[in-house]
Amino acid sequence: MIYEMVETQCDSNCAASTRTGEATRHRQNSSTCGCQTISNDCNSCSCCDTDPIETTKNLLESSFFTALKEIHVDKIKKIIEREWGSTIDRTAELAVKTIEKQWQTSVSSSVTNKEFYEELGKIMTSNSKQ
Repeated sequence: MIYEMVETQCDSNCAASTRTGEATRHRQNSSTCGCQTISNDCNSCSCCDTDPIETTKNLLESSFFTALKEIHVDKIKKIIEREWGSTIDRTAELAVKTIEKQWQTSVSSSVTNKEFYEELGKIMTSNSKQ
């Protein structure tokens, strides 16, 4: 989940951190200082009362929207697979073949370079001995 941290000023005595979740926003009102926070951790604002029922409700709401998003992702994947499957298969095969050739060329080049450096090292050390 991606969170954006924002700091707001509730009033002169109470600064609250706000945290915006992906699909839900949890608002808690405090009657003591008039601040309104969007937070999963109410302790970040000294004027907020921790309410375990409200915290649980917020957790369940967040979980619901996370699960809903995951279901949508799964459904969309199935549709994409059904509609574009053969095209995606062909492009994936092409990518694997191309990358495999690039990899083999890279390995061959690496072996060639290693041999070059070894031979060059032998030549350089043999010249210093003469």
